[in-house]
This record gives sequence, structure tokens and C-alpha cells, in this order.
Amino acid sequence: MIFAAPIGVTQLAAFWLLSLGFFFSLIRAFARRSPETGVRRDSRSRLGILLQSVGIGLVGFGRIRMVLAPLSPAALLGTLAVIILLSGSIALFVASSRALGRNWSLVARTRSDHELIRSGPYAMIRHPIYLAMLLFLFGLAVCLGHWAQLVVAVPVFLAGTAIRTRLEDSLLEQSFGDAFRDYRRSTPALFPKVV
Repeated sequence: MIFAAPIGVTQLAAFWLLSLGFFFSLIRAFARRSPETGVRRDSRSRLGILLQSVGIGLVGFGRIRMVLAPLSPAALLGTLAVIILLSGSIALFVASSRALGRNWSLVARTRSDHELIRSGPYAMIRHPIYLAMLLFLFGLAVCLGHWAQLVVAVPVFLAGTAIRTRLEDSLLEQSFGDAFRDYRRSTPALFPKVV
């Protein structure tokens, strides 16, 4: 049996309300895409997408122990954690997809009119959308009380992320050469520098 920490109904409600916001922002990003011309794709990134999805899915499996009183300190702390993690996830995803504009895509690819974005969240990290997805994964774990699943889910998610970042970085290096290499040297991939 997989361990499940006790949760309160407020954690679950906060997660579901905020996850609707996350998925709405994802749908908006898809809807804002423009027709693609001169696209260079790397479909191997689909393996990364699959692994990231499995990592997130692993956190969702297991029993739920909804035994905390809604206003108990533990339930309120869990609810606050869910709100912080999912709000951060949504804000980071929205800011990142807006900064990317027409460059945003689910699968690794570059366009003939692709731009190297270094503003917004991309000024601090090269792949902020994957950090937003990681925050979502942690928010789901807190929501369901599935902390133990993180031991397997996080490495699977990060393996998928490594595949995607490597392929995306390769395509950007092919398109932008030294400009991208300078950006890669000065900007971490997933976690901002703490100085």
C-alpha cells in the first residue's frame, strides 16, 4: 500500500479550482498559436513529454486520506501550500507562454521566423515552463497527501525534462549559434541562480 498523508477537503478544493486555471491557460496558449512556416521539429521530444506526464501521473495514484478537519492547522497549511504552488505554476506558465508568443509549442521545434527569447522568465532560466510543470507536480502531491510517490515521480519527471531541454537547446543552438551558446552559459536551464 502506498503511503498517503492525511489531507483536508480545503486542499482538494483549492487544487481543483486552481488546476482549472492552469488548464485554461494551457488551452489559451494553444489557441494563440499562429500558423507555422519553415518548421524544424524533433519528434524525439515526445518521449520527454511522455515521461513528464508519467511523473505527474505517478503522484496522482494512491489512496486519499481526507480525515483532517477543514479548519485544522494542518489542513490550512496544506491548503496554503497548494495555493502557493499552483499559483506559482500558473503565473510562471502564463508569463512564459506570453513571452514566447508564436515560438511556443508542445513538441521541440523552431520556426523560420523563430526568435531567441531572453526576456520575462527567460531572463532567469531557459525552460521556465518545465519549472511551472514541476510546481504543478508538487502541488498535486500536497493536495493528495502523496509525498512518498515523489521519490519515483520527480526522477521520472526530471528524466523527461532532461530529454526535452537537451533537444530544444540543440535546435536553438542550430538556429542561433553563438547567441544561444552565450545565453546557455549565462542562464541556468531549470532552476534560477540563488545569489
